[in-house]
Amino acid sequence: MGRRLPPGCGLDIHKPLLHNPYFLAMQDARRLRKCLVCKSIVSPKSGELQCPVCWKTHTNNTSFPRLFKSLHLRAGRRSGKSLAGSHGVREELSTPGQLWWVCGPTFKILHDATMPALLRLIPVDWVEQWNQDNLELTLRNRSVVQFRSLDDPERGRGQGLNGVWIDEAAFCAERAWHVLSPSLAENAGIAITTTSPGGFDWTYKTFYKRAVTDKVPGYWAAKYKTLDNPLFQQSAVLRREVEEARLTMPPDVFAAEYEGDDVNFTGVIYGQAIDSQVLEASRDQTEEEAVRKHIPEWPHIDSTRKILIGLDSGADHPFGANMVVVTPTGLVVVDEYLERRQAHVTHLSTIQTRFQLNRFSNILWAANKNEAQLRIEFALRGVMVAPAENKHMVGIQRVQSWLHAKQMYFVGSKCPKTIEQMRTYRYADNYQTDGQKRDTETVFKRDDEHPDCLRYICMAFPELPSIDAITMSDREQARWNSLDEQSKLDIERIRAYNKQQLERDLDVNDPGYPVGDMYGGMVSSLFD
Repeated sequence: MGRRLPPGCGLDIHKPLLHNPYFLAMQDARRLRKCLVCKSIVSPKSGELQCPVCWKTHTNNTSFPRLFKSLHLRAGRRSGKSLAGSHGVREELSTPGQLWWVCGPTFKILHDATMPALLRLIPVDWVEQWNQDNLELTLRNRSVVQFRSLDDPERGRGQGLNGVWIDEAAFCAERAWHVLSPSLAENAGIAITTTSPGGFDWTYKTFYKRAVTDKVPGYWAAKYKTLDNPLFQQSAVLRREVEEARLTMPPDVFAAEYEGDDVNFTGVIYGQAIDSQVLEASRDQTEEEAVRKHIPEWPHIDSTRKILIGLDSGADHPFGANMVVVTPTGLVVVDEYLERRQAHVTHLSTIQTRFQLNRFSNILWAANKNEAQLRIEFALRGVMVAPAENKHMVGIQRVQSWLHAKQMYFVGSKCPKTIEQMRTYRYADNYQTDGQKRDTETVFKRDDEHPDCLRYICMAFPELPSIDAITMSDREQARWNSLDEQSKLDIERIRAYNKQQLERDLDVNDPGYPVGDMYGGMVSSLFD
């Protein structure tokens, strides 16, 4: 019986590959290795594990480790990101004895797009056998590639992989990556992920942010637009198609689909209001100095300060908690906790230890008023939890009032997960399948533990932000700082006088008594 070839095998091997700088940058990063013999950073010849400096031939990634274990391309539709992934995998398979997985979020995407992208690049004379039932391709150099759909995250279980390519990774469940990633550990394998953005999804945090923002060693990422694809640059017809989409699509949808931007389609709730409230290091000050403007004794918080603890429990999502310090300038979020699959009493003990709550005597605990079991279990251990109103819209408005007044702050290094969740917290799609709008607007219930904690804190805390505080933009603040002290005193004196006039009760002899002249003098003139 002759060998069986996979569908479409080798059809694109002679197709010209146009110059794409992002494509090339990813391939260059993928090839980089460090020879532990001569300590050189090198790019070995395709299909070999030989150092081109000392000519040492290696047998695995242990003595010839990669510089990057994660390569992530984030781009718009039809940008060529899948082509980049397939070319990378084909070159990896040219090394003998490799085991690779190629994955998609659903079987349809895997079958219709991801599989053909790779199989059409595999030369016919490379193929030893194709197993249609198991979607497994064996090459003559003993390398094997297996195709897997990750619609069920548990299908990600495997062992001894040299690498995995996940196409449209943002649309896979994060659980699938958690199940799959240990399979790469045995051989120090590499993960290639290509995707269109799905908002600030799990791939943004797991791959892109670590590479671009956090600069974590071993992570590489790039983001580019559909129009960066050389095919679109060479074709006026394709460019017109993109421009037509720009005119007809909602701006946020176009930004995600063609610009490769991370946006929240259904309405961010807090969004950029968080950015100015993060206390972090800058050119002018350290993080510690920024926090001390609100908590002068930081990082050793005075034991007499009022402490607020928000809790969000649940069996189907992590148990969240936040610690907030009440200060004269507002509420400062100073710590966070997020764990899963533990008993309430274990969470309580860990939170008390992590937040060092035994130092404080004035603590207010708050949680959803419907969490009766949590309140009972905490009460049995001497912790009374205030039942907070759980209506989302009311609580969101309360949090927004603190943010709008610029009286809620976040210590950057102490609560990164809180900041990230607050930035991406958004409303769910408010339209039914028939196009009708739902009566009640709801939030998107994912990665919302810390926003819920702060919502319960604000609902249980019996104070509102001071509206007397005058908030200024950076430009207004700069103009204010440029004034001399006498001018500042004059302005503040005028503000105080105006406020006093507005708040003064009317006398019987005042015009417009008892309701005041609400029409600015027009009423008396009409009847005189």
